[in-house]
Amino acid sequence: MSQPKRISPAQALAAVTKKWISHHASWLIGALDAPSWPQTFSLHKLTEKDVLADLPGTREWVNSWRNRDAADGAVEWAPRRWSSGDQELPSRLVLANPEEMARLLGCGKVWGRARERYADWSTRFPRLSGSGALARVCDQVLIGYDDADFVRLTALLQWLVDNPNSGLYLRQLPVVGVHTKWIWPRRGVVQDLMRQILDRTEGGGFHELWGLRAEPARLRMRVLCPRLRAAVGGLCDIEAPVMELAALQLAPTISLVVENLNTGIALPDIDGTVVFMGLGVAVEQLDAIGWLRGAKRHVYWGDIDTHGFAILARARRRFPQTVSVLMDEGTLLAHRDLWVREPAPCRVENPEGLTAAELAVYEGLRANRWGEQVRLEQERVAWPAALRAISNTLGNRR
Repeated sequence: MSQPKRISPAQALAAVTKKWISHHASWLIGALDAPSWPQTFSLHKLTEKDVLADLPGTREWVNSWRNRDAADGAVEWAPRRWSSGDQELPSRLVLANPEEMARLLGCGKVWGRARERYADWSTRFPRLSGSGALARVCDQVLIGYDDADFVRLTALLQWLVDNPNSGLYLRQLPVVGVHTKWIWPRRGVVQDLMRQILDRTEGGGFHELWGLRAEPARLRMRVLCPRLRAAVGGLCDIEAPVMELAALQLAPTISLVVENLNTGIALPDIDGTVVFMGLGVAVEQLDAIGWLRGAKRHVYWGDIDTHGFAILARARRRFPQTVSVLMDEGTLLAHRDLWVREPAPCRVENPEGLTAAELAVYEGLRANRWGEQVRLEQERVAWPAALRAISNTLGNRR
């Protein structure tokens, strides 16, 4: 689209807004690649012929620039010596600095507060000065946070800097106004800033980075075999930290993993079998349970969706002999009326570890072969048929 030959104040404001959105964070932190000042915006490309063709419109346009508030940036006027007479036309809008641009856009007060916050953090945390980490949270934190949240975040960052290896749990942090429900949705912001402050650009989760103690990962397991239950005091349904489960004296012949909790709870007794449920991507934690290595059969049953197959691939990388059950095209098509939509399909193009048949279903789901983002949750499979399939899978591999 070609630029109009004359730019109205409203059109100029739109151009200024676009420039502000693109560069205000860089201006705030003084990035070296930020556009320099002053910023100028051309206001016309008129020729004498253009003016004569629309004198009323030209007069109205000139007056719109003469009557604007002088505080909204300086307008440079340029004389034109034409055969029809001398004219003086608005030539450029010139904004001297970010403060002037912010005032024009009606955010001068907010910009001033953001500058104060940036100055405060640059003094407290010198590594944040001019950093990309701070530019990334400019809108969210320096501009968007109210005063109470900004004070809380500053106090949290300062405490973590002063106590780099506290060994506390997240809930134990002694920072006024900071609690788990406040921290959790902001943990990505805190982590990004702490990496910059501590100059740690790679590796480590937020517990390690913050010097905190992580709550031990917990798994839920059901012991489906009465004989095996005798080894754990008769318990059937056990939820415990991974390493405590690993310390049990169990020797199952079958390890079954189901993606959803309700499925695992509903399973009947199966000789020699333990079932792990509700793991999701945490399926890799099973690698820490040494006694599972002695099982003769490893079976995985998950949702028929892209993430279900991605989890299966992860499980098979730890236990290569894992077989899947009820994760085939026939099962999917037999339950068409029970399909739902998968909110955010997996992006991995070729998960390592899937069989050719499994990969074909996975790729079909990603390509929307059977419909848009198709998903069959495992709980929707008819239960008698599901139990027969599990029994057949276990029986066929004895």
